[in-house]
Amino acid sequence: MKTRKLLATLATLAPFTAAADALPKPIADMECLVGTWKGTGSLTMGKDKAKVDLTWTCKRTSGDHGVTCNLALTGIPGLTKYEETDLFGYDPSSSTYHWFSVTNAGETHDHVAKAPAGNKLQFVYTGTQEGKPFKEVIDLELGKDTKTIAVRSETFVAGASTSVLDVKAKK
Repeated sequence: MKTRKLLATLATLAPFTAAADALPKPIADMECLVGTWKGTGSLTMGKDKAKVDLTWTCKRTSGDHGVTCNLALTGIPGLTKYEETDLFGYDPSSSTYHWFSVTNAGETHDHVAKAPAGNKLQFVYTGTQEGKPFKEVIDLELGKDTKTIAVRSETFVAGASTSVLDVKAKK
C-alpha cells in the first residue's frame, strides 16, 4: 500500500520536476542582473540634489528561479548608508515580474512589471505613506551589452513627485 501511494505521489509530481529542469524564458532573462554593479547618479528631493554612489550585488536564488540583490547607496543627506535587499521573481499566472524590496529605512515594497519592451522594464509599487496615496515608478534599462544599467526611480505622495533617483552602473 505504501509503495502505491509513493508511486502515485511521484506520478503527480513528475510534470513539475520535468518543468523545473528547463527554466522558462522570463526567469532565464533575469540572469542579466547577476553580478556586481557599481555606479553613480543623483537623488533629487524638491530643490535639493545630491550625488550618490551605489553598489548593487546580485546572485541567483535557490533553485535558480529568481535573483536576490543587496544595494548600498551613499551620499543621501542625513543618511550614512541606504541599504536595500531585493528579491526578483516571475509569476507565470499573471505574466508579471516582481521586485520585492526591504530597506533599512523601514520600507517594504512589492513592485510589479509586465513583460519588457526591449531592454526596459517599468516596475510600479502603489501603497500609502503617512495615510496618503504613495506610488513608486522604477524604470530599469539594461544596456545592449548587458554590462550597463540605468535606473530611474520616482516617488509620488498624493500625486506629487517627492523624489527622483537617477543612476547609471556598470558590471
